[in-house]
Amino acid sequence: MTGLWTSGYTRLAVLTALAALVAYLIGEWVTFADPIPAAITAAVATRATFHHAAKETVFQVLGALLGGAIALGVVFVIGSSAVVIFLLVLLCFVLARVLHLAAPDESPFVAASMSVTVILVVGTHLDSDGAFERFVGVAIGALCALAASAVVAPTKDTRILGTDIDALQDDLSELLAQMAKGLRETPDRATAGAWREQAVQLRNRAIGLAARWQDLAGHARWSPRLNPDELARLKQSLDATTVMSARVLSIASDLSNATGRTAAALPPAAMSPLADLMAMAADNISAEDPSTSLGRTQAHEAVRVAEQTAQIALIGGIVSNINRINQASHEAQDADVDDEDEHSPT
Repeated sequence: MTGLWTSGYTRLAVLTALAALVAYLIGEWVTFADPIPAAITAAVATRATFHHAAKETVFQVLGALLGGAIALGVVFVIGSSAVVIFLLVLLCFVLARVLHLAAPDESPFVAASMSVTVILVVGTHLDSDGAFERFVGVAIGALCALAASAVVAPTKDTRILGTDIDALQDDLSELLAQMAKGLRETPDRATAGAWREQAVQLRNRAIGLAARWQDLAGHARWSPRLNPDELARLKQSLDATTVMSARVLSIASDLSNATGRTAAALPPAAMSPLADLMAMAADNISAEDPSTSLGRTQAHEAVRVAEQTAQIALIGGIVSNINRINQASHEAQDADVDDEDEHSPT
C-alpha cells in the first residue's frame, strides 16, 4: 500500500478526487456558493507540481472574474443564445493573448482553460441568475486544487532539482574515476564503448534537468514557493554541470574512438598520466574547495610522450576537457557556497 501511495500518478488521482469532494462539500455548506463549479474547478486545476497549480489557480479565478463579468454583459446585450458560447470562447482567446498570461505557444491552452471557467460562471441557461454563486464556487474549487497540489508535491521543486543536480555531479565523478582506473589497465573497445554509453546517458540527464529548470523559471511569477535568487543559483550550478557532462562525453568518445586504432591510439606511456588527471578531476568535482587547475605535471608528461600528430591532438583534447571540468567544478561549488550563505543564520 505504501508503494502504491508513493506513485506520483496514484497520489495525484486520489488528491484530485479529494479536492473535488472537499470543494463540493464546501460549496454546499456555503450558502452563496454553487458546489458543482467548485468540484469541476478543483478537478481541472489540481496539478502534480505546485507552481503549475498556482498558475492554473490564477487563470481560473481571473477567467471567472474577467470573463464572467464580460460574459454576463454579453448576455444582457444580446440575450440568451447559443451564439453566446461562440463569443465567450473567442473572448477567452483574445484575453489570453492581450493580457500576456503565458508564452505565445501556451496561450491556446490558457484560453481553453479560461473558456471552461467562463462557461461555468454563465451557467447552463446562459443568464445572470446565480452567477455570483457560481463564481464563488470557482474560487473555492481553485483554492482546494492549490491545497491538493501542495500535498501532491510537498517538497519544493527547486530543492528537488538541486538534489538531482548534485546526484548527476556525483555520477559524473564516478564515471571519470572508472575511466581513470580502466585507463591504467589498457581498456578494450567494449569497455571504452560502455563508458561512452554511460556518458551519453549522463549528458541526457543534464538536458532533462535544464528543461525542468526552464519550466520552473517560466512559472516563477505564479508561485510564491519559487525564489528568483534560488533559481539563479540553480542555473549557475546547472550550467556548470552541463559543461561537465559534455566534457565527460567528449573524453569518453575520444577514448572509444582511440581504442583499437593504431594511428590515433594512446601511447602506453601516456595512459598513466592521463589516468592521474581524470582521477584528480573526479575528486575535484566533489571537493569542498575545487581547484581550477590540477595536474600540470601529468598533462605535460602525457603530451610529451606523444609521437604522432594525431596522438598529440587526441591527448591535447582530453587534457583540455579535463581542465574545463575542473573550472566547471569550481563554478558549481561557488553556486553551492552562495546558497549556503543565503540560508545560514546571521
